[in-house]
Amino acid sequence: MTGLRRGSLFADVPSELPAELTTVLAAGSGARIERIVSRGHATADGEWYEQDEHEWVLLVAGTARLNFAGGESVELAPGDWVDLPAGLRHRIAWTSPDIDTIWLAIFRAAE
Repeated sequence: MTGLRRGSLFADVPSELPAELTTVLAAGSGARIERIVSRGHATADGEWYEQDEHEWVLLVAGTARLNFAGGESVELAPGDWVDLPAGLRHRIAWTSPDIDTIWLAIFRAAE
């Protein structure tokens, strides 16, 4: 089939992972789908994500905690998802250090 692409969210993860690994799986029509792999990674102290896009994220494997600028936090386990509106200040507080934390993120244009 022409144009067919396929893969595995668990494939092609290097044994050494000094920084988070982000792979764009598909993009177009105002949306982008990414696989993000973390292994003990967190957002640097004092830094925040504050994106222009909405981000829906599903934790596929591992565990993680997101912190929000208002002081709230959310712990995620496999199967958990969050929908982060554009402009929401958030950071990754921690991810599993001994196993891969695999995220599936869908970014979409803010209305």
